[in-house]
Amino acid sequence: MSLSVSDADLSLCDREPIHLLGGVQPRGVLVAFEPGRGTIAVVSANAATLLGMEPGALLGQPLSRVLSPDALARVEAGMALGPVMVEAGGQPCSALLHDSDGLRVLELEPLSDEDAKDEEDALMAVHRLVSPLARARGVAALLQEAADAMRALIGFDRVMVYRFHSDWHGEVVAESVRDGVEHFMGLHFPASDIPVQARALYTRNLVRLIADVDAEVVGLVPPTRADTGQPLDLSGAALRSVSEVHLEYLRNMGVAASFSVSLLREGQLWGLMACHHLTPRRVSAARRQASEVLARLLSLQLAAEERGKEAAAQARRASLLNMLVMPGLGERNPARLLEGHSPLLMELTGARGVALVLGASSGLGKAPLLLGATPPEEDVQALVSWLAAQELQDDLWFTDRLGGVLPAMAARTDVAAGLLAVRLDPAVPHFALWFRPEVARTVSWAGNPHKPVHPVPGHSRLHPRASFQVWREDVRGASLPWTAQDLEAARALKGALVGVVLRHAEELAGLSRELARSNAELDAFGGTVAHDLKEPLRGILQYSSFLQEDFGPSLGEVGRAQLDSLAWLAKRTYELLDNLFEYSRLGQLELSWEETDLQALVDDVLRTLGARLQEGRVEVRLPRRLPTVACDAVRIRQVWANLITNAAKYQTGEPRWVEVGFFAPGEARPEAAARVVAPYIFYVKDPGIGIAPQFHEAIFELFRRLHPAQAYGGGTGAGLAISRRLVTLHGGNLWLDSAPGQGSTFYFTLGEEPLG
Repeated sequence: MSLSVSDADLSLCDREPIHLLGGVQPRGVLVAFEPGRGTIAVVSANAATLLGMEPGALLGQPLSRVLSPDALARVEAGMALGPVMVEAGGQPCSALLHDSDGLRVLELEPLSDEDAKDEEDALMAVHRLVSPLARARGVAALLQEAADAMRALIGFDRVMVYRFHSDWHGEVVAESVRDGVEHFMGLHFPASDIPVQARALYTRNLVRLIADVDAEVVGLVPPTRADTGQPLDLSGAALRSVSEVHLEYLRNMGVAASFSVSLLREGQLWGLMACHHLTPRRVSAARRQASEVLARLLSLQLAAEERGKEAAAQARRASLLNMLVMPGLGERNPARLLEGHSPLLMELTGARGVALVLGASSGLGKAPLLLGATPPEEDVQALVSWLAAQELQDDLWFTDRLGGVLPAMAARTDVAAGLLAVRLDPAVPHFALWFRPEVARTVSWAGNPHKPVHPVPGHSRLHPRASFQVWREDVRGASLPWTAQDLEAARALKGALVGVVLRHAEELAGLSRELARSNAELDAFGGTVAHDLKEPLRGILQYSSFLQEDFGPSLGEVGRAQLDSLAWLAKRTYELLDNLFEYSRLGQLELSWEETDLQALVDDVLRTLGARLQEGRVEVRLPRRLPTVACDAVRIRQVWANLITNAAKYQTGEPRWVEVGFFAPGEARPEAAARVVAPYIFYVKDPGIGIAPQFHEAIFELFRRLHPAQAYGGGTGAGLAISRRLVTLHGGNLWLDSAPGQGSTFYFTLGEEPLG
């Protein structure tokens, strides 16, 4: 029966107390003493091999039995600098000192004559190795030089530079090996190979030597502290013993000695220089210290290389962002501006598509602005709804496996395997979304990453994998991962977009204020003019009527004709002023919304127009009953009356007819109305004289007529202007489809204003 490894099993690796194993490696002696008093409290069981005294004889004794006061003072002075050469037990030793569990922990490693000479050689080796590092250009060359330099310094069979990825799995990015030794260059290792607590110790202690994986562990005396009930915490000890799981891991790899040096980036673990030897091998204290110096130099140079790249990237981002916020771009419409800079928006984060949901104040309306390769609008809207419900850290959310988080997006990996989203406004769901497509790739692992450890029946601990043969995994459904620079670019663009939208909103607010002022002045002017002039015109009409009655026969034919023209002009001017007054009042109109049966409303209009329609022999056709909608019934009655009157008026042929109808939601619509988004589209159609396309907007201007004043029954030319304004007040639109000699169809929509 095969045994599987669960996440719970792997968590055991993360919880193993590797700092409390209660033992040290046999290459040195550990002595822990009380600060101030100097009384020895813990000692390693091999004390006699160096100090000539058994552990029991040392406990409770002053530290001066181990180290002279002068030597201790030198060790304490160099505590933070590294090993200090002292004499203990009658022979030279390297000494390290650190604090743990309220005790001061002294580690002593005997030095051979070769080790003493090694100190000078190690420092010379570092000097020789610095120049190649300084000459290296680019990260890859730098890491390879460092791997070669480390192998020359410590003489191990294999030196790997092992870099951690964002999920803490590692990749060998540089390698130096002796001929005949297996290569691991380019292979990936699962995160469980170096669990959480091990990474914490690598961050604290930059150098770690395991001289012999088969060496017996030396215990501590006493094994546990009386005050804590646990072994002495050896987190800071160079001699700390090794987890049996890790030792088995090294043996399975064919490694007899291991040496690692941590590479830090701004205090965080960036990677390791992992060194392997196929037979047991010590590294002297001097060469360990030299290795640490080499690693610190490498870390500094890596940081400089990365800062240089980051500075260049930041400069490029700043340049791109300036193009969005420069005041001299000459474009008042943010939607058009952003659409014109879509390559810039995608370059900022290395995306292939961008969706911007900025709201009506940006000029975009409710629909998202889709640029490049993106999912369809309905998917983007669904993503925004989902994101709006999430708790976003720093207003950011990102993944390189969107289909794994939202299964509905699994079919969109061609454009949206990866998503980076930034929320632009905490109060409303305004977002910028960047999309990356799937990048199918093959990752080469050192062994099966899905079985990094395996349980053994009857044993309490897990065992590491025994095979490190190349195991290739095809990665699908994932995009390239988002980097810290991508996230920073998204944050920067958030500020730029907010600036663009705010600037546009301010301009709109200013224009709105100016327009409101102008409209108020126009309404006041129109009302005043209409009211003040109608009275004189009414007088002119009355007096012309009196003249006709009293003096008509004596005026002669020419005089009567002139008097008729005067009366007609006065009447027409009176009607124009009446229409002007009505049009000006629309600016102050408040609609009275109610559920309205449009069929009943149109029937009433037709009864009112019945005599005129009958006189003109005009048939009114209604293909089906009109629906019930929310509107201001009085105002929409006026719209129907104007449109039906116009349709009946401008006809010369036979038969004469007017068709009144609508298109319901989901029904096929003619080309002139196909792209209009509205629940209902109403129309009035006639087979009349038609209107040339260049006049399709002109006819909606106030008092605009395309024919002489008395042609086709006359009129002021205000009906269509008033109708469009009434429809606009309802949140709809009024337009036409027409051509000369082919009749006209006037379409209009009504908004979805809620009742109450």
